Amino acid sequence: MQQLRLKLHRPALVLLLCWGLIVQVAGSTAAQEARIWLEPTMLNLAPGDVGTLDIRVENVIQLAGAEVYLTFDPILLEVVDTDPSAEGAQIAHGDFLSPDFVVRNIADPATGTVDYAIACMPLDKAVSGSGVLAHITFRALAEGETLVAIRSALLSDVQGQPIAIETDSGVVVIRRPGPSPAVWALIGLVAAAVAAGFVVVMWRTVKTR
Repeated sequence: MQQLRLKLHRPALVLLLCWGLIVQVAGSTAAQEARIWLEPTMLNLAPGDVGTLDIRVENVIQLAGAEVYLTFDPILLEVVDTDPSAEGAQIAHGDFLSPDFVVRNIADPATGTVDYAIACMPLDKAVSGSGVLAHITFRALAEGETLVAIRSALLSDVQGQPIAIETDSGVVVIRRPGPSPAVWALIGLVAAAVAAGFVVVMWRTVKTR
């Protein structure tokens, strides 16, 4: 009878073990999904144009503090200062984590770096989920392509513990705009008309000989 009970309970035991493994794997996968990235991943500008990249965080739990350090080519881009009254160039705060305590907000035009660090106060204002941490507005200086790279990022929770994250950088492409499709169509019509006129002239010349 005891052997029969073991046989009956063994499938249930196997199911419980499998469920435990699934929960453990799902939990570790969810913990790895938190990330910080730039949106859009590619920004297209013409020289003199202004465009914005958002620093976004995704799938965080109880985020209380954040620091992000980025680099870019200062020959091609410059950061547009969002707070002229403050010393140096600043980037704009996002609407996700409240910037109650600004540790650092410096964009260095000489080195092409941005160092941004904030924390919420009090800690019960910590946030979970996804949102925009900050906005970086660039002005294109010359033609070319530059990586706007997240060199380091640190997110911390209400306990002061680091949040495991993945990072993704962005690219800014600066090109002078070419003719619009309408202009190309007009050029095609003019070329066709010139070619037709040339054919008519040649035909008349041959015919009169």
